[in-house]
Amino acid sequence: MTKEPLKPRLISVANIDLLLFSAFLISFLLHYRINGFIAMLIIIFGVVKLVMKKLTFRGGLGLLFLPGLFLLLVMGQLYTSDLKEGWTLVERNLSLLLMPFAISSFPSISAKKQTFLIGVFVASAAVFGLICLGNAAMVASEVGSIYTVPNNTHFLYNIFMHHRLTDPFGIHAVYFSLYVALAGIVVLQTVIAAKTSQSKRILLGILFLFFCGLIYLLKSANITLGFAICILLVIAYRYGKSVFSSSKNIALISIGVLVLGFFTFKGIQSKVNDFQFTYEMSDPAMGPLGIRLSIWDCTWQVIQENWLLGTGTGDSHHELLKKYTENNFTIGLENDFNSHNMYLQYWMSNGLFAIGFFVCGLVILFKKAVQHNNAIFLSFIILFALFSLTESTMRTQKGMLFFVFFAALFYWAPQLLAKNISEE
Repeated sequence: MTKEPLKPRLISVANIDLLLFSAFLISFLLHYRINGFIAMLIIIFGVVKLVMKKLTFRGGLGLLFLPGLFLLLVMGQLYTSDLKEGWTLVERNLSLLLMPFAISSFPSISAKKQTFLIGVFVASAAVFGLICLGNAAMVASEVGSIYTVPNNTHFLYNIFMHHRLTDPFGIHAVYFSLYVALAGIVVLQTVIAAKTSQSKRILLGILFLFFCGLIYLLKSANITLGFAICILLVIAYRYGKSVFSSSKNIALISIGVLVLGFFTFKGIQSKVNDFQFTYEMSDPAMGPLGIRLSIWDCTWQVIQENWLLGTGTGDSHHELLKKYTENNFTIGLENDFNSHNMYLQYWMSNGLFAIGFFVCGLVILFKKAVQHNNAIFLSFIILFALFSLTESTMRTQKGMLFFVFFAALFYWAPQLLAKNISEE
């Protein structure tokens, strides 16, 4: 009598991981409390797996910069004045300590389920993009115009563009552009995969063009630039030297680079039309570049006074606002701007060690991505590193959780997406 094969269990560690990870990816496009709640569930389940001996931390040395950043935030409380603000930031960054290791069981998920997870990531970006466009179309139909009343921080008044496109759903346009850019690169790699069928290639090609359109509408200069760099990177990894093997290929590449260059320029044109390095902080009508330069100038002034240890975890924003007042930077004060640069933000708040940990962490991840020939892993690092030049990415919950999740995911599974999905 032969034994019947055992049926796969519906409730298993791998299935719960898949469910939590999928929900977490979708939650980036929802309210930050939902995102934080699912992150907490991932951490709690990580502790359960540790107790069940289903989780090991072996080989996670390269991720220690994340708990290191958390400990620096705690140490910064020793010399800060605003303890309440400081502990709020410490609590917000708790995932730095635990989440990188709660995700270490990801490699135990089957390749099919990993592919499903990536599909959830791509699909959520596409669906949310369609929802944003649909909402903008309805608003335009109701008011009879695609433009809104301007203010001194949003210089793009078309409701189909930038913050106007995503504001109704409470998500920052630049953060969404990061999500879309990474999803677009994943789709592109599948489109050019050798084993992708013709019909699938056409459908995914349309999806890729849709993501390109969203990147253009979202108007993030550094993400647009990073997206263009990552496109070239993925193509180079796919074809290598063979791409230059014929005059036809060279001609196609030249045309592609020109189109990509035009797309990149058009995506950032509105941000560079008034490009100049001179600015007057008291000017109430300065352009976006002038605002950024003024913010960074004030941040650097704070850093110069606290260059070694920083101001302390809870005091950095107060000190920055003082500089805004001293320099009569009205726009900065009225909008309560943070430093809009994560490298400067870490240096200002927690000193040289903090910026050192952050930069070293990016270098460690970059090296690991190169070692495993993973173009998507590299694209994630490039996009986030550029993103951090103009946003205080790790100061916001969604920015910090996005980085921690994908950094840990790729660290524990460096071969994830190293090959095209369709070839797995």
